[in-house]
Amino acid sequence: MAQDDGVLMVEADTDSELFRRAADLLLRQSPAFGDPAASELEAVRRELEAYYREHLDSVPALRLLAEMAQRRGDREEARVFIGRAEALDPWNLEILIISESIHEPGGALSGSGGEPQAVDPEKILERAMGFFRLGELERAYSLTRLAYLLAPSQGFFLLDVWAVGAAYDPKRALQDLVRLHEQVGDMPYLLLAIGSVCNVMGLYPEAVAWLERGLRPTEDPFVAAMLLNELAYVQAKMGQHLDRCIQMARHALEIFPNAEANGFIRDTLGVAYLKKGDLDKAVANLREAVAKDPTSIPRFHLALALLARKDAAGALGELRLIASARPSLESPHLEEMAILERVQKVMPKLDELLNLGGGENLAAARELLEDLI
Repeated sequence: MAQDDGVLMVEADTDSELFRRAADLLLRQSPAFGDPAASELEAVRRELEAYYREHLDSVPALRLLAEMAQRRGDREEARVFIGRAEALDPWNLEILIISESIHEPGGALSGSGGEPQAVDPEKILERAMGFFRLGELERAYSLTRLAYLLAPSQGFFLLDVWAVGAAYDPKRALQDLVRLHEQVGDMPYLLLAIGSVCNVMGLYPEAVAWLERGLRPTEDPFVAAMLLNELAYVQAKMGQHLDRCIQMARHALEIFPNAEANGFIRDTLGVAYLKKGDLDKAVANLREAVAKDPTSIPRFHLALALLARKDAAGALGELRLIASARPSLESPHLEEMAILERVQKVMPKLDELLNLGGGENLAAARELLEDLI
């Protein structure tokens, strides 16, 4: 055995002993075992903190520090420690359960007497989306991952993970989803989630690579349509393979289970036709997209198509609606925010140019916006 190997084994044994003593004290502090001496608990806490300062990537140390802080009533410190543990090990079910218990003792993971109970992952997801709408994105992101890990067979939960993660911290969400992929492989919903985060980050070649991996036979028409649509949308924005984009979007329309909720696919089809220069088909599809999904992204695409068709009044009407809009509660992410911020910033100039009309003014208006697609 090399000398370095021996040192590592000694360090590992020391770590285990420290963690064992800390866990033992936490158990003894529970009502079933009584309370240890405060001085003993404080001494071990100081040892753990010293250990953590030398091992900032130690998830066990962070977990124990979080539980100690929670036991002595310092929930803010407990949240800090468990949040760091989550960042290091984002798919650790125990860490996510502890995180929820720290944020809300006696909450969704406990019964009326505070005892653990069977939980409904869909209820956890509802709570996550409630925090999402309130703007508490870090909490929402934690809960979406917890919901998925409680029901990993429900792959579509990953769509909420990516939607919330992209709004909270897209770089972290991408890293976390790629780490999950290293564990579970090419699940269609996971490939869709990773490709979608890459899309909103503007990482288009990476998005294409992930989404292409998902184009395989599946019995789930929902995820198949979503993968086709997302890939078509990314490549249309890149201006690549437009005929293929149109074919993929049309196939997605055919197989998507809900014809009343396919506005996002109509939006993709409209963007592909806009990039191809077929303005009549672009406007027709984008009008249907806005009718079914009157949010800022499809409305912006419609405004661009109307500008390209030299319909100044129509484009101005759509842009004014965008300028007065707020972020969508269901899917606020980088693309939507970029559109809202740009349109609101340049709206006075757009008003001036489009009210004046004329080819040069319409071209100038398009130049203010076209880099967003």
